[in-house]
Amino acid sequence: MKRSIAERGESPFLLAVAAALFLAASCYLGAALYDWLPEKLPAFAPEAETRESSLRGLAIRTEHSASAPDAPEGKRLTGQGVYFSACDGYECLSPESLETLTAEALEALLAAPPETPGEGRVVKSAVWYFAALPTEGESPEPGRCRLRFAGFARAVPARLLEVRGDGLLIFRLTEGGDYLRLRVTEAEIEA
Repeated sequence: MKRSIAERGESPFLLAVAAALFLAASCYLGAALYDWLPEKLPAFAPEAETRESSLRGLAIRTEHSASAPDAPEGKRLTGQGVYFSACDGYECLSPESLETLTAEALEALLAAPPETPGEGRVVKSAVWYFAALPTEGESPEPGRCRLRFAGFARAVPARLLEVRGDGLLIFRLTEGGDYLRLRVTEAEIEA
């Protein structure tokens, strides 16, 4: 016949403390084994899944050169879009130019200096595209993914729209804000 804790004269508080100490010791031992075991038994160490691919490319948006010296940086101009005082000469590129863009043409754009920049630019849409070439890793399949751009800690949701036969990748993104400043950049695809 089983007796209760109170009948055996054991303190519930002391039993709770003993259980907590046992759990803490088990966690400590488990963490130590987790660090030690892969060094001693590399055949049993879990393989780290590396599905990242490195990219180098160009951000392309619906935008145009504009001069608005009194406009605040990164603020929406009524009926026009978001204003940036810095131009980089790529404002002539548009999402429509993606239809005829090739890997060779993108390589030329990335290698050559951009056209003479204007005084400012207005980005008309939060939707933008990233045309890129893989620098290492395999080209992924079209679909949803996340891109982590150079200089940004957080990856952003994207959709790989197209993988062309010449290796050109076309991504569509909807994140705005600081990402609207990107132009020629590197990125990692995170699966």
